Amino acid sequence: MSKLDAETLSSESPLHYFSKISSHPVSSNQLFNGDLEFGVVAKEVRLGSQLNLRGDVSDEQFVTGTAAVLGVALPTVPGTYQYNSDTVVYWLGPNEWLVTSATDAIELESSLRLKINGHIAIVDVSGGQTLVNLRGHGVQGLLKKASGYDFASWNGALPGIGRCAQTTFAKATAIVGNRTDGSFDLIIRRSFSDYIAQWLLDAGQEVGCRIESC
Repeated sequence: MSKLDAETLSSESPLHYFSKISSHPVSSNQLFNGDLEFGVVAKEVRLGSQLNLRGDVSDEQFVTGTAAVLGVALPTVPGTYQYNSDTVVYWLGPNEWLVTSATDAIELESSLRLKINGHIAIVDVSGGQTLVNLRGHGVQGLLKKASGYDFASWNGALPGIGRCAQTTFAKATAIVGNRTDGSFDLIIRRSFSDYIAQWLLDAGQEVGCRIESC
């Protein structure tokens, strides 16, 4: 395999082969039909980076340094995330966060390491995960099938802050977050992407489900 082929494979969308595949109660044709209404649309979102960040929130230098680089304060309330136009920071635990950003992973990690030090850990997990946005009137029903977590109990997301949970999803694991437009973001492992895509098509067939890759 050439270097170019290897780079193409490593950067290829995890859901590339599911692009424009759909399921629908009135059509057995899996190719996307623009004349049909779909209750669930799963759209993969391309990100510049995903970093797992660990540190001590009692360390003022760590807290102020990360906020200066990310433009977002670290959320400290369990089950919440904070965001701006380029970056989202998900609370995963008392000393752990997931940062998703439009900024390149190497650039973002370097900026963080220049600004913060001490007992910290920054791991680039960009290549191992992907983000899928779920929208449509059938999403709440789909979430009930996927997980025992009560996503319907969440208040709506607000500008700058929303709710999130790291939980089981269709017998896999995922980070689920709500958005101000009523849709939900789903962060899954790249190795689960084929399984999750097939599960979405099957579970969403009664309301119609289509998949769009990035």
